[in-house]
Amino acid sequence: MKKILSILVVIIAITSCTEPYALQSSTFEDAIVIEATITNELKKQEIKISRTFRLEEKEPQTEANATVYVTDDLGNQYNFNETNGKYISEFEFQAMPNRQYQLFVNTSNGKQYSSTREELTTVNNLTSIEATAKNKFGVNGIDITANSFDPTGTSKYYRYEYEETHRFTVPQWVPDSITVYGNAEYWDLNGHITYAFNIVDRTGESKNCFKTTKSTEIILNNTTSYAEDRISDYSIRFISQDDFIIADRYSILVKQYIHNINSYSYYKVLRDISGSGSVLSPSQPGFIYGNIKNTSDNNEKVIGYFDVSTVSEKRIFFNFGDLFPNTEVPDFPYECVETVYDTTLFRGPTGFPVFGLTDFATKIRTKKILRYKTTSQPNVSTFSSECSDCRVTGSNIIPSFWQ
Repeated sequence: MKKILSILVVIIAITSCTEPYALQSSTFEDAIVIEATITNELKKQEIKISRTFRLEEKEPQTEANATVYVTDDLGNQYNFNETNGKYISEFEFQAMPNRQYQLFVNTSNGKQYSSTREELTTVNNLTSIEATAKNKFGVNGIDITANSFDPTGTSKYYRYEYEETHRFTVPQWVPDSITVYGNAEYWDLNGHITYAFNIVDRTGESKNCFKTTKSTEIILNNTTSYAEDRISDYSIRFISQDDFIIADRYSILVKQYIHNINSYSYYKVLRDISGSGSVLSPSQPGFIYGNIKNTSDNNEKVIGYFDVSTVSEKRIFFNFGDLFPNTEVPDFPYECVETVYDTTLFRGPTGFPVFGLTDFATKIRTKKILRYKTTSQPNVSTFSSECSDCRVTGSNIIPSFWQ
């Protein structure tokens, strides 16, 4: 959502799910963006409120100090508090069947917004997630597919998200670090700056790490043209055999959301106008109205959708060898160039090792090179930090779900 709003805007008004979309050219316009989905999960629900932002801007500006709450048709009110740029419900709650929910947002500048009343969609759990080695589009890889079935035939509109985690090992790891000693600079007898360096033991795991990324594309499917409401082997993620993320052990968590036709149409327009099927595409050309409006100004452009959706999830794990036995694992994604330094060429105060190379010191201080391994004395070999410390590109904390 935030990336799709980072470009210059053309107006696209969705007046109903059956009428054609009207396109009009326009320049960038500031508008409020409300991303709100509550689900049947018992948890603290989350709502994001921000502003549109230009392509040259890195992040959207969050809408601070707003009053945010959700009501239902039984008179219950669920209040949301601002926390780290998001609005989090005060207490855990879950959307219930056959109950109507409505979102209200009052901003600090006095504007009031409300959504249409929405009901929870059909509960339809994922049956399975499968990973299969296959050739797709002429590429060998792993196809991750979803399966589900609704015997009542009332789900029909599906959206998927995933979160993938992989474990990896850096190829040039040693148990020691090289640092600039005390950040000190020294002058030798010839007036040259020299630097003192020190070898220290590493603290914490730095050889094996984990990295987690979330899906960015909008993944949709519907069964309106099928004889039954069944999802069979629907591709959620295809990973090339040469992708390093599956070189060791890999896990993916897939979430399946059930939508009504209006919210599904909203996501479909988001996907289609992005040009590539990704909300990150810079080709996004438009402004999209959802089901949220300014209560006193129907002409104000409000971006976002208040969605009440059922969700189910499943996680799978696999090792590279499980699907590609007796196959060479993918290459490490960074070029690990070795640079050798002769310690006898550098001078400085007492300490081992001691160098007089400004460029070398700068690279260490800026974490371009952090690690070393000794070769034949008096040489020291160094590698980029990406190749020798997994914490540079990942986390050494083992995820709670890891198996």
